[in-house]
Amino acid sequence: MVNEGIDRARIAAIWMVQGAVLARLLRAHGREAHATHLEAALNEVAKIISGEVDRESLAQAMSFVTDQMWGCDSSETDSRTRH
Repeated sequence: MVNEGIDRARIAAIWMVQGAVLARLLRAHGREAHATHLEAALNEVAKIISGEVDRESLAQAMSFVTDQMWGCDSSETDSRTRH
């Protein structure tokens, strides 16, 4: 069973990844200033979360979330080879 600290780090990582995606969306639509401010806020959130869970746990949580998003831990083959 996953402990509470890891759960909290993973939840924070999900929110941070979503925020990064929003920043990319803003930037893609010409809202550079908003994207820059959002990224700065996400950096501050990372500092706050790192104070509550150690930086290594947060880094592992970020890796876990991105792996889940992209299916890196899946036993399926690359999506380009599936029909």
